[in-house]
Amino acid sequence: MPALVRTDRSSEPVALLRIDDPATSNRLSERLCAEIEEALADLAGNRAIRVLLLSGSPRVFCAGATIESLRRIAGGEFHVRDLATARRILEFPVPVVAAVEGHAVGGGLLLAACCDITVASESSRYGVNFTDLGFTPGMGATALLPSLLGPQFAAEMMFTAKFYKGRELKHRGLFTHVVPPAQVLPRARGIADRIAVKPRHVLEMLKETLALPRRTALQGAVARESLMHRICFALPGTAKLIEDAYNS
Repeated sequence: MPALVRTDRSSEPVALLRIDDPATSNRLSERLCAEIEEALADLAGNRAIRVLLLSGSPRVFCAGATIESLRRIAGGEFHVRDLATARRILEFPVPVVAAVEGHAVGGGLLLAACCDITVASESSRYGVNFTDLGFTPGMGATALLPSLLGPQFAAEMMFTAKFYKGRELKHRGLFTHVVPPAQVLPRARGIADRIAVKPRHVLEMLKETLALPRRTALQGAVARESLMHRICFALPGTAKLIEDAYNS
């Protein structure tokens, strides 16, 4: 069975982690989350690495939760694996640069929001569609998105569940850079290469300091988001909305 996550250390001190599950459009299945977390743990222990470059496929960076995961939550299983994956990115000891070339939706966009620097595509689509599926946002969206976008635009994004082209988000603060598709990976690589010449101990301390507000915000949002999910998923119409959305 082929791996869903590919790592490349040939360009150390920059390491590449690529999400690559074409069968599910890079959705956050239990297996994919487990492989991402395992790869992050392995790379975090390699002190030759000074920057992690995270990418997906050219078409999809990450498409959020699988329908199987949502069915389990609707059935009363509230252990959310993708939340642990987001934490691992925030806790990674050195900077994480994301090349978000393809679409990033729902939890996929939240993974990008946990990275330190993000380069997105002008033409790909980005948004959080939780409300379209009949439940409130998760994965720390209610804290992470306002911290990046400001409270009003973050509220619009979450309430409307609208998908935005990258060019519409260029000056909103969600992404560090928004460039033509062909420039996403080279721009991210160039940033990673420039960071990688700095001393690792400097990068470690700065990463921990800069990520602390998002880690605190994520932790603070978890309890409230979990409570809202328990209420939403207990309602009889939620499961049907999820099935309808995935079958449309």
